[in-house]
Amino acid sequence: MSFLIRAAFWLSLVILILPADRENTSDSANLSTSEALVAAQATLKDFTSFCSRQPEVCAAGEVAIENFSAKARYGAKQVYMYLDGDKDQSTDTTASTPENTLAMNEATLKQQELDRQTLAEMVRNAD
Repeated sequence: MSFLIRAAFWLSLVILILPADRENTSDSANLSTSEALVAAQATLKDFTSFCSRQPEVCAAGEVAIENFSAKARYGAKQVYMYLDGDKDQSTDTTASTPENTLAMNEATLKQQELDRQTLAEMVRNAD
């Protein structure tokens, strides 16, 4: 979750720095810094209270983000291993054998299934 927030923050900063096309912008679209800050604070306040209003949606989102981040980490690791080649991986504390990889994948799948079951129970209890 924090990755997405940080990514959105940095992307927003980059977009703010980019110049705008003067011909296509209208005068009514201008927003002062103080108005933008007030709007951002109101949005943040609403965002922080979302989970208290909608706990089921928040729990589902948390599971989805965990699954997405696990896939992103796995994909990044695969790309790194592909680009790095078959060099000695002495910095890895666990041996990267097919058996260890299979065991880690099975443990991850079991944990995700438990998360899905917990989410399903929460939804049933909410009704």
